[in-house]
Amino acid sequence: MLTLSIIGCGNVAKTLAYLWHQKADIEIKDVVNRSQESANASVTFIGAGNALGSLQNIRQADIYAIGCGDDHIETCLDALLEQNVVKENTTVFHFSGAKSSAVLDKAKQLGANCASLHPVKSFADPRDSINTFSNTYCGLEGDKDACDILSKLIKTIGGHSFNVKTDKKLIYHAASVFACNYLTVLQELSINAFQHSGVERELAMKILEPIVKETSSNIFKFGTANALTGPIARGDHQLVTKQLEGVSAWDNDAAEVYRLLGKLSVELSDLKGASEKEKLALLRKLLS
Repeated sequence: MLTLSIIGCGNVAKTLAYLWHQKADIEIKDVVNRSQESANASVTFIGAGNALGSLQNIRQADIYAIGCGDDHIETCLDALLEQNVVKENTTVFHFSGAKSSAVLDKAKQLGANCASLHPVKSFADPRDSINTFSNTYCGLEGDKDACDILSKLIKTIGGHSFNVKTDKKLIYHAASVFACNYLTVLQELSINAFQHSGVERELAMKILEPIVKETSSNIFKFGTANALTGPIARGDHQLVTKQLEGVSAWDNDAAEVYRLLGKLSVELSDLKGASEKEKLALLRKLLS
């Protein structure tokens, strides 16, 4: 049975530790948070582990998970290494989606196997997350031995792991930002456009909900190119020209978003093959 200790037991660490305690052949050893009270609460949630308010009394374990915020990973690692518990073949990993395992190089220099494990999921409430984690995809990168161990642990609790290039970790994280964060922002921009055209915000939300849901469904059912509709998909140069002019007169930032996304839409329309090449060439020129 492998032993796992956690430094910085946030929502992600709580969720995975709870599930590993329930379903994996792993022993939760020490759980370290900034305060004893917070550590006690984490241990109570997990149902296992020894709560510590500092790293001073942390014991040697097979695996150390660093679950603190991105800005504190190196600080937590330094504090952990000061305790002389990280040995050769110890596994050390963090949960950051943006930072790679390279930030754990000081542990690697001691012979540890280092990795990052990033579940592509929202962990707003661990009590909900433990029930919805199954089928979550988790990005892994780092040393092979560490990734092998983590991949098995993820599989044990119903998740799926995939590999990420270490030097492309920031781009990997940006993929989720484009898909989720900026999707939200685009809906706000759309609502603002509705309001500018005289439609009340509450009604705009009701108008958008069915078409956004249908579009999302079509993307994953038919692929991005085949899900693309609208004037650029049709190669309607005249309408796009007038619309760009109208949006520019309303809001310069919105016009720039329209133009940049339009450029990408032209390429998707080309892949779809439903519009004439000459029309797409005119659109490329307009949107560049």
